[in-house]
Amino acid sequence: PWKIYCYLVTCFCPPFILRLLGKKDASSQLAFREKIGLVSIILCIMGFVGFLTFGFTQVVCPRPPMSYRIDSISQGYVVIHGWAYFLASWNDHPPIPDLGTDPMNPIYPPVNANGMDASFLFQMQNNNKFCANIITAKSNMVVGQDSSVPTYFPCRLFDPHSLEVPDSNTYSNHSGCHLSPNARSLFRDMRTYGVPSNNGKFDKAGRVYYDWKEVNTTTHLSVYNSYVLNLHLLTALPQSLFNVPAGGLIETILGNTALYGGQDITHLVASQRTPGIDWKAEANCLLDIIKVGEIDTQSVGCIASDVVLYTSLIVILGVIIVKFVLAVVFGWFLSWKLGNFKEGRSYSERMKRELEIENWTSGIHRPAEAIRPHSPYGAGSLRPKNKWMPSTSRFTKPETGSMHFNSTDRPGNASWKQVSSQSGSLHRQSPTLPSSRSSLVSSNVTNSTCTMACPFPISSHAIPQPKRDFMPFGFVLAHTMCLVTCYSEGVDGLRTTLDSIATTDFPNSHKLIVVIADGIIKGHGNALSTPDICIGMMEDFVIAPEDVEPHAYVAIADGTKRYNQAKVYSGYYSYDDSTVNPEHQQRVPMITIVKCGGPSEAGENKPGNRGKRDSQVILMSFLQKVMFDERMTMLEYEIFKMIWRATGVSPDKYEIVLMVDADTKVYPDALSRLVSCMVNDPEIMGLCGETKIGNKSDSWVSMIQVFEYYISHHQSKAFESIFGNVTCLPGCFCMYRIKAPKGNNGHWVPILANPDIIEHYSENVVDTLHKKNLLLLGEDRYLSTLMLRTFPRRKMLFVPQAVCKTVVPDSFRVLLSQRRRWINSTIHNLMELVFVRNLCGTFCFSMQFVVFMELVGTLALPAAISFTLYLIVLAIIGQPAVLSLILLALILGLPAVLIMMTSRKMVYVGWMMIYLVSLPIWNFVLPTYAYWHFDDFSWGETRKVEGEGKENHGDKQGEFDSSKIVMKKWHMYARE
Repeated sequence: PWKIYCYLVTCFCPPFILRLLGKKDASSQLAFREKIGLVSIILCIMGFVGFLTFGFTQVVCPRPPMSYRIDSISQGYVVIHGWAYFLASWNDHPPIPDLGTDPMNPIYPPVNANGMDASFLFQMQNNNKFCANIITAKSNMVVGQDSSVPTYFPCRLFDPHSLEVPDSNTYSNHSGCHLSPNARSLFRDMRTYGVPSNNGKFDKAGRVYYDWKEVNTTTHLSVYNSYVLNLHLLTALPQSLFNVPAGGLIETILGNTALYGGQDITHLVASQRTPGIDWKAEANCLLDIIKVGEIDTQSVGCIASDVVLYTSLIVILGVIIVKFVLAVVFGWFLSWKLGNFKEGRSYSERMKRELEIENWTSGIHRPAEAIRPHSPYGAGSLRPKNKWMPSTSRFTKPETGSMHFNSTDRPGNASWKQVSSQSGSLHRQSPTLPSSRSSLVSSNVTNSTCTMACPFPISSHAIPQPKRDFMPFGFVLAHTMCLVTCYSEGVDGLRTTLDSIATTDFPNSHKLIVVIADGIIKGHGNALSTPDICIGMMEDFVIAPEDVEPHAYVAIADGTKRYNQAKVYSGYYSYDDSTVNPEHQQRVPMITIVKCGGPSEAGENKPGNRGKRDSQVILMSFLQKVMFDERMTMLEYEIFKMIWRATGVSPDKYEIVLMVDADTKVYPDALSRLVSCMVNDPEIMGLCGETKIGNKSDSWVSMIQVFEYYISHHQSKAFESIFGNVTCLPGCFCMYRIKAPKGNNGHWVPILANPDIIEHYSENVVDTLHKKNLLLLGEDRYLSTLMLRTFPRRKMLFVPQAVCKTVVPDSFRVLLSQRRRWINSTIHNLMELVFVRNLCGTFCFSMQFVVFMELVGTLALPAAISFTLYLIVLAIIGQPAVLSLILLALILGLPAVLIMMTSRKMVYVGWMMIYLVSLPIWNFVLPTYAYWHFDDFSWGETRKVEGEGKENHGDKQGEFDSSKIVMKKWHMYARE
């Protein structure tokens, strides 16, 4: 259905026209059609929002005509049949016989019609369809020349505020009845166009209305179909000259005008079923002859309009206020507890640390902080804590002596314990792996169980594993991988990132840096390729770089590109003395995986390049196969072997992976704080810290991003953390749990290594616009979406204590390209999340509803900012929409209140003002550009590469030959 719709909305663009527009192949043409389909839906959503904002009320509740309350009719008005006419400036009434020969104004003497009701001067004649057969003339009645009764009542003025009515005995005087064609024509013109005034314009007539209280407290006023009838006027009907239906409504009223006074007779009339008597016809006749106004009521449409207006207002205000309140609650009561193991409850210590972080964020390429990483050995290093510290935790398993690989077994016989010995689905059983925390080896590396169990020669530089009770931060340590994916970064960016990770205070014995270079890429302006730069930052290689051979694996691509090769370099991080003081340099294990491509790619511009997602899947798939002891590719076995040899730790011990982009600098204690959260709460499956900007003042482009970054963390992510459902863990700085402990029997549940997640995340056939935006542009956000979809009851949190800084675009062209990718991927990921039913909450009080609101709000951003500017203009010219302006003030003002209530950094109020000035860019320019480029799947200006063409690593080229990929279990490789 979706493709059919897209073809229908693009029927004006046959293939030959698309080819002229540069869409040569079928996939690009389909992407263009899907883009137009999405844009048409977005336009409909924006049109619907605009209709609700401005048009809905006008359609269902059109503006009523000018209205006057009966007791507020001022001087200069005359009432005729429930309408007030302003005659004060009308002096063109034709001469009245016996009162003069010149035109006159009837509100002044001698007529004195000011404030009077002149309905009887303009009575509906008897040939009208309502009263012709209701009120009939008696045989002695004198009729007009056209055989019709001229009038029913005396043609006299009466006071609408008085019970006194014209005397029926004056009926025979027709001098004021305005029966001539000219008089009737002039009255029709006044009803249609208004009363001519002295300035050449017309004064429109106004509706006369009564409050229900005014009707309910009288005995002569009644309501029928929302019109007010003056029942006492019927007494002016000459009963000697007219007949009325016997037993009918009019006869009943004439018998007692107070019988139906002060009430609504609509239901009474409709329910009357007397044979031969039609009360409804009589009531319609009364509307013609004694109607004096309307009751002040609201139509069903107006009620519906109010319901929609106030419901929308309550929902929007509710979401805004709830997000604000919960963000404040998170900032005051919860955020400081996450990853807090130094400051305790000391408010002053927390404020001191925040000041240090603010000072640290300026200048991203400054030398790394002089914080010595924790290590239990070596001169000057920290020693294990005394025995008064707990030696066990909730994660300590009973099988404290069991190891994953028994030294008495042959290398090919790994002692993997299973929950069930029977084969079956991975969903029915999970591997029983002893906790890496409960099986920490002896401090003597040469005699350790780990060394004896390892079937490979371990590097002499391997860092000894500490004793089980070594807890420098008060929690049990967990082995952690620090994944750095890189593409075209230069020396400065890579050095900054790797220095910051290497100098974090998390123990090096439990830390492994994993760098994956996405192809042989030479960044714009770089002297060396990115892989060469990475390898140049290593030392003490396990295998000399010149002896490292490429190994095959199955890449994320289509066709022949599925076959790829990569090299694995294993060693230790090599510092630069100019960036890290030699006294603070400690050994950190590091492996670098360089995707170099197969032999057929040797002459290409970017051999081996398959994208960041492929780099992540290399590690994720490896972790899955390690955990389940599955068959590995040659590359995965090489990674398995190199990790073990460099660290002395079997790869299955690793429980956590930190993902960092190669242009991000991590705060010295950020890793420890994130690991602390993971260890203390096994339900947490993902974390992200706060990303701060390291180049705030480089240009106006970087300045407008400061507050946007701040509010996205401290409002959006803080609110989502209350529910444990942060919808996007930014790829530049996040942490995922590889596996989670289950119970106290050494069982583990795969999280990031879950086959379902890896299967969906490694989708290689990306043939629709939706998939391309998910997997080619927004892979980091899609990974978060998959985690929430697979484990909706586990937690994804924002940890403000963990901080990193990065460089944001400082030119508008790069910002435009970056936000195009971010906005489009956000929309498509929200489309996925909105169908996840198991998120926290229910109906309007659920994360699913909030996600839906965010999706609609994102799609309607250009319309919303346009409507906002329109409302501001209306307020300036003196026609303010009060409710809309209040809502706007809350939306724009609450973030400032949030700043003052949480961070107390007034400087961010200044950044907020800069952000508000740039709102048209954020809400109109960037989204509009992004929507029109839905079919652009490139990274644009964000990453420039020398010699780069327009090819896409997701395009299919040829057919994949799976026979080239060798798959074996690791012990089979080891035996060979």
